[in-house]
Amino acid sequence: MKGNSFLVLILMLIGVTISGFFGPWWAPAAFVVLLSMLMKLTTREAIWISALALLLVYAIMALMMLGKDDTGLIGKTGTLLGGLSAPLMVLVTGLIGGITGLLSGWLGSSLAKAVPAKK
Repeated sequence: MKGNSFLVLILMLIGVTISGFFGPWWAPAAFVVLLSMLMKLTTREAIWISALALLLVYAIMALMMLGKDDTGLIGKTGTLLGGLSAPLMVLVTGLIGGITGLLSGWLGSSLAKAVPAKK
């Protein structure tokens, strides 16, 4: 799978964005697992590509929602979490996305190794 990492990253960014906007909250992680498994990514590739893809998408979505937040809900949620500011909440959201992507990519890569190939 060497050399196709950029293509996989682009596919993952597109798929995660679409599944994140139109699916349930767990759809981006499920998409990452499936793509990592179907593309038979190595563990290292699956981990860094999926972590980067989900981190970027989650952080950008959080920034978009921060710009549309007329009620101050993000700031109020940050206050409930110990006084986090709104930009720090975006960072925490991106970090959660990165961790979710890392674990999803790892699972997909492991499933690809565990499922026997048809002969």
